[in-house]
Amino acid sequence: MNPLATADQRAIESRAMALLERPELVRVRAIVTMLWQSVVAWPARNQADRFENMIDEYMFHHAMRAANGDASFPNVARFMAPPHHWFGRDVPGSRWAGDSPDFIYRTIPIAHGGAYEIRGRSTCAEPPSVNYSLMADNTASPVTQTLLDSLDMDIAHDGSFTITADGAPPDGRRNHLQTRPGSDFLMIRDALGDWLEQSPNALEVVRLDLTGRPKSDETMAAHGAKIALDGVYYTYYCTRSGNAQPPNVIRPPASSAAFGGMATQAGSKGNLCLEDGDALIVRCNAAGAAFRNVVLTDAFHMSIEYWKRTSSLNMRQMAADEDGDYTFVVTHRDPSVHNWLDTGGLRETIFGHRWQAFARDDAAAEPWLEARLVRFDDLERELPDGIARIDSEGRQAQLDARAAGYARRFSET
Repeated sequence: MNPLATADQRAIESRAMALLERPELVRVRAIVTMLWQSVVAWPARNQADRFENMIDEYMFHHAMRAANGDASFPNVARFMAPPHHWFGRDVPGSRWAGDSPDFIYRTIPIAHGGAYEIRGRSTCAEPPSVNYSLMADNTASPVTQTLLDSLDMDIAHDGSFTITADGAPPDGRRNHLQTRPGSDFLMIRDALGDWLEQSPNALEVVRLDLTGRPKSDETMAAHGAKIALDGVYYTYYCTRSGNAQPPNVIRPPASSAAFGGMATQAGSKGNLCLEDGDALIVRCNAAGAAFRNVVLTDAFHMSIEYWKRTSSLNMRQMAADEDGDYTFVVTHRDPSVHNWLDTGGLRETIFGHRWQAFARDDAAAEPWLEARLVRFDDLERELPDGIARIDSEGRQAQLDARAAGYARRFSET
């Protein structure tokens, strides 16, 4: 059974789609569109055909957050997914700000002063690593109040666990999140490495001190309009933190916490501008991280059709060099290298690499990454020895596995 195919999920999607039609969000959509056009019309001109979909997904992202924004009556809801069809209807996408193709993103509304239990269980033989980040309501950028990593949790032999969230300190409770004034929602990221075998945990939430009345549609719409308008500036900053850099230079790894990302994650970003005959060779290490991925996003910092192309690779999908490090090739054409990052024909992309879930009892090496621009025709001379190659049959098998793994996320059973 797909742990994402819940009745609550479908109800929240229905509520979010209804919120999109309300005048509060229709009005804010026009403002958001104007604000974005004012700053991206020229720099993103080569990808103007992707703009309207970005606005669609941006608005549905915030409608989903508003639809599951009642901390008195909380639910678990997946969002930050591409457009999809399930249960007889089309559901809009909700990606934004550098979404990860490997993450299953879910939210639970949490309020300071409340007491909650989140009950979960694993749904596969090798559960994914999971990060639980309690986020504050902040107009400037997301603020992580406290976090919990599955590596540090008490989990029963049968894969079940309970997380508590309230205003009290942990006092020895390993699976506890202490709320603080301004607590808004819990962001949950299940990091899938093997798309064909791994699946997210099944989750449910209970508020132990249930009080009050459910929020009205008017209240939810007002909240959705507010966070959609507030979020423009942070989303723009995230995007420009990638594509405002010098072309084809990738920043060294650094913590993602400073701009609202996962506090236990290290990341690198780069602004790639590749002509038809260019190729970017990227080398990095694993640094002892249990989860890693490398992702290309478009000019609006949205993932690039990863269900049908290798525009992203995680630690299970990438192949190591003979020396244990990793080499990737970013090009518009297939270079017959296993670790090909396919641009989808986009001249401008944002490069991102994540390292997370570091071993707790091991002094791992620091993450490092280096990149250099070469000509595609010179790749054979420029590539290091010992990298993994692939032929056309291997590439098709790689793509078939991606498509099948992606489809599992929207299985109705």
